[in-house]
Formats: sequence, structure tokens, C-alpha cells
Amino acid sequence: MARQSPNAARKAADYGQRPTVFDPPGPPSRPPTFRTLNAAVRVVRLLVTSVVFLVGPPALLWQAFGNPLDRLPTSKEVTDWFGTFEDRLTDQTLIGAAVWALWLIWAVLALLLLADLLGTLTRWRIPALRLPAPLHRLMFGLAGSAALAVTATARPTVAPTPPPTAVSVPSQAVAEGPALIVVGDTQYSYVVQRHDTLSKVAREWLGEADRWPDICALNKHRHFTGGGTLRDCDLIYPGWELRLPADATPPATARPVPPRHRTIPPPRRPAPEPPPVPTPDAALPSAPVPPLADEPSSTAPAERPSSDDHARSDSDGVRLPGGSLIPWALAAALAAAVARVWLHRRRRHTAHTGDLPELTAPVVEMHRQVRRNPDTAAQGDLTAQATDVPDLPLPPPGGLGLTGPGANAAARGVLTTALAAGSPSHPQQRGDVILDRATLAALLDGATVDPWPRLHLTDTLDETMTLLDTHILHRARTADEHASTDLDGSPQPDGSPPLVLIAPAPAAEHTDRLRVALRLGAAHGVRAILLGPWPDGPTLTVTADGHTQLPDGSAAGILGDPAALLDVDTAVAILATLREADTGEPPEPRPAPPPESEAEQPAPDEAAQPAPAPQQVDVVPETADPDGHATVRLQVLGPPSIPDVHLPGRPLRGKAAELAVFLACHPDGADTDTIAEYLLPDARIRQAKQQVHTNASNLRHVLGRAGGPLPGGYLLRRGAVGRYRLHPGTVQVDLWQLRDLLTRARLASTPARTELLREACDLYTAPLADGCDYEWIEPYREKVRRWATEAHLLLAEDLLATDPQAASDLLDKAIRLDRYNEELYRAAMRARHALGDTDGITTVLRALTSALADLDSGPDQPTNQLAAQLLGQR
Repeated sequence: MARQSPNAARKAADYGQRPTVFDPPGPPSRPPTFRTLNAAVRVVRLLVTSVVFLVGPPALLWQAFGNPLDRLPTSKEVTDWFGTFEDRLTDQTLIGAAVWALWLIWAVLALLLLADLLGTLTRWRIPALRLPAPLHRLMFGLAGSAALAVTATARPTVAPTPPPTAVSVPSQAVAEGPALIVVGDTQYSYVVQRHDTLSKVAREWLGEADRWPDICALNKHRHFTGGGTLRDCDLIYPGWELRLPADATPPATARPVPPRHRTIPPPRRPAPEPPPVPTPDAALPSAPVPPLADEPSSTAPAERPSSDDHARSDSDGVRLPGGSLIPWALAAALAAAVARVWLHRRRRHTAHTGDLPELTAPVVEMHRQVRRNPDTAAQGDLTAQATDVPDLPLPPPGGLGLTGPGANAAARGVLTTALAAGSPSHPQQRGDVILDRATLAALLDGATVDPWPRLHLTDTLDETMTLLDTHILHRARTADEHASTDLDGSPQPDGSPPLVLIAPAPAAEHTDRLRVALRLGAAHGVRAILLGPWPDGPTLTVTADGHTQLPDGSAAGILGDPAALLDVDTAVAILATLREADTGEPPEPRPAPPPESEAEQPAPDEAAQPAPAPQQVDVVPETADPDGHATVRLQVLGPPSIPDVHLPGRPLRGKAAELAVFLACHPDGADTDTIAEYLLPDARIRQAKQQVHTNASNLRHVLGRAGGPLPGGYLLRRGAVGRYRLHPGTVQVDLWQLRDLLTRARLASTPARTELLREACDLYTAPLADGCDYEWIEPYREKVRRWATEAHLLLAEDLLATDPQAASDLLDKAIRLDRYNEELYRAAMRARHALGDTDGITTVLRALTSALADLDSGPDQPTNQLAAQLLGQR
């Protein structure tokens, strides 16, 4: 695999941290007199350049070659030329043809320049004439700059008015269709017509056509709901949502439209469909995958999912299909929670644990968008990602009322924000939430969530107020000896973790009690979100798109701008993830397949073939395919590589190596659209498909350098959708071997089981795609790590009775590969006990305690009991 140089990596990181959306340029700093003088100088310079171009070349041609009309041949000379078979191309003929070619080129260029100037200044629609790209850009760039400079000087300075002949950079031809224009919190319908320009929008909405750069800067690099991204200010399309500066004034014909975001779905709908790529469990089967058939697939080509069906991102944050808006800071904190979930699942895994359910679709989509954003993606391993939690905006201490169409969605956003704040390394930022079950059911549309130490659920409002008073009293006593006061004697916040109360606006009999509790708890991080007007504090009106306003109509960024909005399904999925991240308690596991079960059922296209016996299952042949070609080894455990490359040729590209890992994780293959969606998410669809084919060609080329030329082998492509797949008969993947060895070991008996497990443990020496930070790799990497842990545990179980020293050494290696798995430490304690190493048992327990401190946890009770029992026996 080609490695990136440190200098290139540093430059890439530097470019990735640069902003992609820039603030609109401010007003010019020079006085109007200087601006007019500079514009006049530019006009004179451009006019002189145009005149020189129109007059200079013909004068030089006339001076050098004379009158071109004198070189026109007569009719007799033309007839004689065609009747002559020798000496047709004389020097005089060639010079005359060259002279006329120069005159013709100049005439065409002059005609295009004059036509474009005439059309620009008069707004006439002249048929477009295209030249080769360099000449076209040169001529039309000169004409557009001249026209822009002319209109700039023609604009009065005292009372500016829209110029009658404003010509700007945009001059595109797009199909007619509806679009949206957003001014503040209001959306207006706008019809994009052919030859529409941003200068036209600026003239109608901002009163000045030359302000089109302000619109371009506000919308640059945004991903629009209707599809596409504004990368070129010359191109706007129907379906886009253009943001305008705050001083924009809608014309009289503009029609407001309702907001496009839905706050609360009336019925409870099922969770959105997951991404098209299979889950790790389905993508890495234990049964062998036969070679593809020779016939092309009849499956219709799949289109890349639109932004309405999948998560997308913009400058505000991640937008999910149900209407949820997750700001980037909250999304990064939830990504850290996902990392903690994977660490906890790694800790709990044993050799007999069934497969856990995958993360829900909203959480997976949100995590993918965070990993794609270089400004929010945490660097390093899972431990570093789990502790990289940014500061999250929470309401200030005191009460805050929420009203408006987005009130419930914003309350769900505050609920998840408080529970996602902080990390094991920053416990002072970890918030608690108090609310009653009726309020939670109303916010979650009847869904239930089990409480955990950070989420306190009560049965009644009186019980809620009592619990709130208890927390305030406990925090006051704890901070009493460290309390500080301001110069005026008012208490200062003591740095306690935030405590958020979420409840409906209280009735009259509870208002005074809540007012007193909030005033006493303000210095201890207590705050309340009240669903309804709150007379003793600010009340925010939350719009459906997340913007908040005070009663006087002024904007307020108390909950962020915009605030986090969550629909019911997304909130339920995120709360379940946060609960598992804090407690480590996974959802109900799926039962493991019984040992006496047969091999997996064959795929539909294998139904006519008998299933192979379990002891004969081989994912990849060891030596050759049926045609006698040697197999090529592909290593994805550790840094991806293709060893034994001996033929000259091109090296393996980085994206080609990622494609190899992706196909290794999906033995059944994947179509071009799916590969492009996961490997090249930021490229345009057509460009992404082309890059997939290019990387596939490079991968096939390098495989051929290792195994020799084999047309149609190694990397197969079948069907109209371009489904790529590694040929299992010619490509030997270590990942497939690991899964095959573990599957056969589960069904075998000793000593055959011991040998199979020994091969599997020798095969796994590093994580999947070690050192590669692919955004999609983490679930598959954790799945493969669980396979390796299971293999080491089963082999240590076989070796413990006959060779405890070998079992101890094996478990030490496994702990280095997975330092959070608690079952490995328990097995290591048993091995130390078998060796009579009492100090080793204590050392293993201390190492486990140190490792679990990263998760803000400690050894389970069974682990402590085992250590005490083993030490007591000695």
C-alpha cells in the first residue's frame, strides 16, 4: 500500500481545517471618489485592450502580407489548380492559405467579442457560440469584465439605484423550476428560469445587482435538499434553498411558504431504512461464497439515495430524514458516545455471547456525517474518540419557557444535549436530567426509556419537585466549604455539573415553589425547561427550523443558533445509545446459533446445489482456482497490502486499497452506487462512479502484478449496475480465512479444534485495516475484533489444562490486542493461578482496573469475586 508522506499528511490536515463557508465581504474601505477613479481606470484599460485587439492584428497582417483580396485566386487559376496533378502545394499557395486562415481566426474572435458585448449591454438574447475552452474563457472573460466595469462607473454615488444593464459572473442556462429563498426565518417561493443569474436575485431582493457575491458566500459548498452543491456561482438549479443576507427585502410578488421541517410526526412511524450497505453480521458470513455466475445480473441499477431519504449535512449540522437537526457540537458528542458503546461491547464480549443488535439507523447516519466532517471528526483510536466531547450549549441557570411549533422538538434536543455532555475525563460537565414519566411519554409519543443514573424519572410533579429540592440541598452542602461570593455578596456558580429539569409549565400552586427552587439552585447549575410560558423568566418561541425568538421578536441564541431539534424516532434511538454509553448495559443480545446446527442456508442462487459439510468449508482455496491459476493473497488484518508483488507496474492507490478492504468486508460484492456512497460521499454521482471504476482498475492491475495476468479474474464485475466482487477462487483474503477457521473450530472437537484455533490466533496480529481511518470501517473492525477475542478465549480454554504457560502467554497477547475485554483478564487470572503466580493475579486485576478507568468504570463483581477466590485458595 502506498503510504502518504508526513509533509503531504500535514498539508492535507491543514487544508481540511480551513473553512469552506466564508463570511460575506464587508463594505469597501476606500472613499467613493477613489472607487470611481479606479473603475474609470479599469474601463479605459479594458477599452484600450479591446481596441488594440480589434485594430492591431489586422494592421500587422496588412503590413506583413498586404491586401488579402489580392491573394484571392481567379476562376481560371482555380480551374488550373484542380487540373494540375503535380506541384499543387507551392510556397505561394501555402502562404496564401496561412494568411487567409489568420484573417479568418481574427474575424471569428472579433465577431464573438462584439456579439457578447452587444448582448451584455442590450440584454438581447444572441445564440450562444462555443469556442474551445481556453479561447472561450479568454474572450468572454474580457467582455464580461469590460461590461462589469462600465456598469460600475455608471452607478451614481449619492443615491444608488439598480443599474439597467447589470452583468455579473452568473450567466447560466438551467431548466425552469421552483426554488426557495430564505430571509431570516421566512421562506419564499422563487421560480428559477433559464438564463437566471444571482445578479438578478440580488437586484430584486437586495436592490443592487453587484451584491451577488454576498449571496454566493452565504451558500457556497452547501448541500441542498433538492440535490447538488453550490460549488460554482455560475450555476443555480431548481430545488435549491438560497440564503440571503438579513437586509434582503422580498419583492411584491414573493409568496411565503410554510417551513419544510416537521416538528412532531402525528403518528408513530417506524424507523427509517438503514443504508444500503449490509450490516457487519450479514456482510461477513461464515459460509463460503461461490464464484459469481457468468450471466450478467438482471437487477436494475440502483440510484444513490437522495438527501430526503438519508442524512445530509450543512453549516448548521446534521439533518436527518425525519426532520431532525443535530448541531455539529451535539453530533460530535454523540459520536463520542458511539465510541464508548463500542468499547463497552468490547468489554462485555465473551466466547459464548450472541451477536448484539446493530446501532439504529439515525445514529449510524449521524455518525457517518460526523466522520466525514474534518472539523468534527475526532482523531485517534476509539479511546481518544470516546473522550473527545466538545462543550455543548445548555440554557443558563434558571427557568426557560418554550413555545411555538418547535417547542417539543427543542425540548428533546435539550434532553439529549444534557445527557451527552461531558466525558469520563470531564465529569464536571456531565449533566443530569429530572422529568416525570408523563412528560417523557408526551415528548416521545408514548415510547418508553429505562432510567439510568443520569436520567431521573418520577411519577408525579410533586415527586419531581421533591427530588429537585433534594439535589439542590445536596449540592449546596457539598459546595458550602468551597463557596465563593462576588464583590456585592451574590453567590457565584460553584462549578457543579448541570442539572436540567424538564416539565410542563406549572400551575399556580406549584409556580412559587418552582420559582424559589430555581433561584436557590441557580448557583449550583440547576436549570429548568418548561413547556409553555414561564412568567418568572424568558420564554422563547421556537420555530420549526430551530430558530428562537424572544417575545419582542428579537433573535435569541440561548439554545444555540439554530437549536437542536429531534423527532421522536431519532430521540428514542439516541437515548438508547446514551444509556448504553453511560452504563455499558447492552440491549437484549441475539441468541448464538446452537453448535449442532448445520452450515448457513445457501443463497437463493445456490438453492439447487447441496450445502457443503461443515468440516469441508473453505472460503478460499489454498493453492489454485479450478483453472490452475495461483491465488493472490490480500491482507486486510493490519495495514492493507498485497504481498508478493513481483511484476513491474503501477503501485496500489490509497482509494484502491480502501476498495479492497470494503470488498473484503462484503464477500457478496457491492454495486457501484453503494461503493461510491461509502468511499466517495463528497464527489458528484457521475464523478464518484468514474473514480470507483478507476480504483477498481488499479486494484485489478496490482492483483495481476502479484498473481500474473488473468483476464476477467481477481476482481469480478457483473450486471448492469457494475457489481464488483473479489473472486474467491483466485484471491485469498486473510479476513475470510479467520472467519472460516473460527466457524470450523466451533463445530470441531479436540485436537482438531485446538489446531484450527491456533491458526486463527496466529492470523490475527493487528486490527482490521490498522492505521486507516475510513469513516465506515469502525463497526466492521469491532466485529472482527470480537471474532479474534473469541478465538483466543477458546484456545486458552483448551490449553489451560495441559499447558498453562502457553495459555498465559496467549492471553497476554490477546490483552494487548483488546485491553478492555474483561473475560480475557478473568482467563488470565485462571492461567496465573494454574502457574501458582499469586502476584500475577494481583497484577492482572490492577491492569484491568486501570484500563476500565478510561470508561469511568471498574471491574465487575464476578471479576472481583474470582480474584478473591483465587487469592484465597493460595
